[in-house]
Amino acid sequence: MERMTPEQQRIAIAEACGWQWKSRMKDSIRVWSKPPLMVYYDCGLPDYLNDLNAMHEVEKTLNATLLNSYRRLLYLVVLDDQVNTSNEPAWATAAQRAEAFLRATGKWVES
Repeated sequence: MERMTPEQQRIAIAEACGWQWKSRMKDSIRVWSKPPLMVYYDCGLPDYLNDLNAMHEVEKTLNATLLNSYRRLLYLVVLDDQVNTSNEPAWATAAQRAEAFLRATGKWVES
């Protein structure tokens, strides 16, 4: 099975955090908005897979039940990662945290 692309992950996280796709403008630029009344272009969405600060903001959106699931899944994602050798979830990369978040919220898609 193939993993979600980074772009698919980024959009799924943004939507889970309240970002809304509004319309297409010329040259196929996507317009995103997030309350209160801010409009951003596609390139302005947070870089969740590479930015620990962005993922920290994402983690703040989890309620207690999802946070417990997220922590368990983050541990499993970190253990399963063949690239990074650390088995410590506290040192998880932004990409590892993004995958755990998407899995905990049911937004992860295997293709």
